[in-house]
Amino acid sequence: MANDASPPTLEAALPRPGEALPDDAVLSRFTDWVAAQGLTLYPHQEEALLELLAGRHLVLSTPTGSGKSLVATFLHFQAMCSGQISRRWSTRSSSRSATRSALAT
Repeated sequence: MANDASPPTLEAALPRPGEALPDDAVLSRFTDWVAAQGLTLYPHQEEALLELLAGRHLVLSTPTGSGKSLVATFLHFQAMCSGQISRRWSTRSSSRSATRSALAT
């Protein structure tokens, strides 16, 4: 019998409202979610996540398909874990949409 269970959503890894998470827990929840998706972070992604956790700005210049969007997803997740509202700009509709809905997919 095949296991038809879907991997958990990233939204499920968010803390409860008012719950504070230390940086190591934010990173752990994200990397656990990445692994549950069947993905493995590349070294440049791991380094980028650590830089973002340290509050540093970065430029991630890598080839297409090398995981820049996953790093951007982490930045949204990190913001939401600290109680901030994270938004993404949708160029298709020229409107802003809450990332929470994107994390649920």
